[in-house]
Amino acid sequence: MIARLVLENFMAHARTELELGPGVTALTGPNNVGKSAVVEALRCLAQNPAPRHVIRHGAKEARVSVELDDGTRVVWIRKKASAGYQLWRPGAEAPEEFWKLGRGGVPDEIREALRLETVVLENRDDAIDVHLGNQRRPIFLLDEPPSTAAAFFAASSESAHLLAMQDELKRRTQDARRDQAKATARLSAVEDALDRLSGLPDLDLALAKARDKEELLRRSGEGIPALEDWLSRRAELKRGAEAAARRARVLESLAAPPPPAPMDRLAALGRDLRSARVARESAKAKATALATLSEPATPAPTARPAEILAELRGLLRQRAAVLARTAALAPLAEAPAPVSTLRVAELAQGIRALKAKEKALSGQFATLAGLRESPTVRKADALAELLRRLSESRTAQDAARKASEDCAARLDTLRAEIAARLDAVGVCPTCGAGLELHRFIREDA
Repeated sequence: MIARLVLENFMAHARTELELGPGVTALTGPNNVGKSAVVEALRCLAQNPAPRHVIRHGAKEARVSVELDDGTRVVWIRKKASAGYQLWRPGAEAPEEFWKLGRGGVPDEIREALRLETVVLENRDDAIDVHLGNQRRPIFLLDEPPSTAAAFFAASSESAHLLAMQDELKRRTQDARRDQAKATARLSAVEDALDRLSGLPDLDLALAKARDKEELLRRSGEGIPALEDWLSRRAELKRGAEAAARRARVLESLAAPPPPAPMDRLAALGRDLRSARVARESAKAKATALATLSEPATPAPTARPAEILAELRGLLRQRAAVLARTAALAPLAEAPAPVSTLRVAELAQGIRALKAKEKALSGQFATLAGLRESPTVRKADALAELLRRLSESRTAQDAARKASEDCAARLDTLRAEIAARLDAVGVCPTCGAGLELHRFIREDA
């Protein structure tokens, strides 16, 4: 039973909502206020007639909604080019929608929900509507021939209903069998397509692995200039170390110079030496001036001038030794500055991390290899879209496989170049340890 009726942009009704109570509901009012439009709205809802001018002027679509006493809501939508239905089941969050119905087509779900079917009579083209009357023909069956009334009541009997139901059941059974055969064929085609798509998880994992290898190669490529610079500086340091070794062999025959005195002490001794020279010159001048004088009296003995003189002689000997050592070390080049190997360690650490990630992804792939999830394809256009994506995925797989092979080749070439350069360098210039490849790249990571 209809509990509520809502008309939106239907003929003269912008929005009209009618609450129908139990029993009989009567609509009264003057002419041209929209009473007949309410009956016509129910007819459009139940029969979906051919397009008529039911859309209110200025609106894009008309809507007729009924809410049944069980909570079901049925909405008929009439647009300028098409018509459709929305069926809201009790408690449903989204409606079932029906479009592309053709002229006068009403879905079975809508018929079962409304239960406003007409009675079809033999030898009569039009059906009799027992629910909605015609305003211009208010007398039901009284203006029809007696044969029509007899046929109606015969069709209304229980036997006639059973025969009609049997015919309808046969028709629906045949339609269902045809639909089943079509569905079986579509299911077989979908299963074949899904079998062809079974390699998509492997393709995704291979593509992710190729992307990781590409990122690894990119990072390794970024580190190549720094590594080449480091190897160039290492070669220069090796040449400098060889030159220093040759100079060391030349200097082995020389005696070790005495340790130099502290510079501040040496500067003080230099000042004392200059003061002593000035004092000596002054003493000579005084001695010349005093030569004509008689000899002075013998002074009392003192130890301080003798100590200062002895200390001055020692400083002069140390100065001579320092000057000799400075002259011996002057031809030597300045010791090379050590080069930091932090960048090489960072590159090696990055390679180990990437190999660990690759190993973890291989484990995940082995775990997911046994799983298979069959997607549900409900529409033919979704299957076509899936096949298109499969073709694109296969193309991407071929490109990813080639990129992966190129990356592997570049990685092997880079590993060989690093090994060759490490063999050419030989040992670390700072600690003297060997430069083996496994110290920088772990092959088992």
